[in-house]
Amino acid sequence: MVLGDIAVMPLRPYGTEEEMYRVVDECIELIKKSGLKYEIGANSTTVEGDLDKVFELAKKVHLVPFELGCERVITIFRIDQKKGGLSIDEKLKHHR
Repeated sequence: MVLGDIAVMPLRPYGTEEEMYRVVDECIELIKKSGLKYEIGANSTTVEGDLDKVFELAKKVHLVPFELGCERVITIFRIDQKKGGLSIDEKLKHHR
């Protein structure tokens, strides 16, 4: 079990902040439909699951803005892995 942190930034074209959030909302919707445990944060979404599934989901999420007409996208994807596995709840247990 790993944690993947995904932040998608559609760069262009979008005319307004509202249009940008429409793209981000579609990315979040794909994450919700993935079946993986997730937690939405202010700047990124954390996903918990099998390494291969988390990587595959990050790839799909990165491609969503292109499907919606964006010409350029920056995606920041970070993996946290620990021998024996890691969960969102375990990582945040001291902060909740």
